[in-house]
Amino acid sequence: MSAPRIAAAPLAYTIEDAAAAAGVSKSTLNRAIANGDLTRRYPNRIPVITATELAAWLESLPLEKPVAS
Repeated sequence: MSAPRIAAAPLAYTIEDAAAAAGVSKSTLNRAIANGDLTRRYPNRIPVITATELAAWLESLPLEKPVAS
């Protein structure tokens, strides 16, 4: 009997998967990329965001809800 396999966390996400993992829209991620807050990487023709960079971006976001102006 073999040992059960443990699913490893992804090392990188497509933009769509990164948005889903972070709980934000693709537009929000694309704005963060355009602002230089996130970097796309290209292991092939499809851009990805590394899991560590996505986590760091989430940690850098404000703790408080923005006040409407």
